[in-house]
Amino acid sequence: MIEDVKDWVRARAGKVLVCSTGTLLALSLLSLAPAVLADGSADPDAKADQLIVELQGKQEDAQAALETKHSRFLAALPGMDAERADRDRAAARSVLLSLTDSSAASRTVKETQAALDARYGFLGTSSRTLTEFIPEWIAATGAGQGAGTAYQLADFDVDAVAVKGLDYSYIGVAHLDPVSAEGKVTAKSEYVVFTFATGQDGTVASFEAYRASGRTRDQLAAQRPPADASPAETASPGPSHSG
Repeated sequence: MIEDVKDWVRARAGKVLVCSTGTLLALSLLSLAPAVLADGSADPDAKADQLIVELQGKQEDAQAALETKHSRFLAALPGMDAERADRDRAAARSVLLSLTDSSAASRTVKETQAALDARYGFLGTSSRTLTEFIPEWIAATGAGQGAGTAYQLADFDVDAVAVKGLDYSYIGVAHLDPVSAEGKVTAKSEYVVFTFATGQDGTVASFEAYRASGRTRDQLAAQRPPADASPAETASPGPSHSG
């Protein structure tokens, strides 16, 4: 996940400098080659040495200029406070757990909506989290007519998608496993996609949750390694190339 926009650019800075320097050198070579070819009486070795010296000088000048531009570019990029992002993720995780805990409650949809609306000021009657997610989640997990299936958080992944001054926006996905009763699992895992934003004071300004469809859930579940797999079996293969 991207912790800092600058880090993303720094990781690719070498490629930018190499490609740009290579282009400038190619143009320099094209401009110098005709002069060498036109003077057939000159010593080829001496001319070649002269050409190399001139190209090396141009390379050093081009690289210095590109590094200066690159440094100015990085300084102008908006940074992201990694500690602030960690606090934002913790706050979002707390909200998500409160929302999904409704699967094990005995409250009706209306009662759950009212309780969450009173607890979180950023959730209102127009929030899709209340009007769409909660009714679907309660129905799908067996709540509403007595306590349904309880779920525990198995995985929680968040990416920052926008930084505007001190306002941060994120998107994430949570994997929840049903809590087994007497060693028996009676329900499938669930996945919840969510977006949220935090304000300048670090508090959650908005939060929207969406339950993954059955098809998406099955696809995500199929990508997860078995619970009893060894570390060697679950390790991801190394990339075929860097990029």
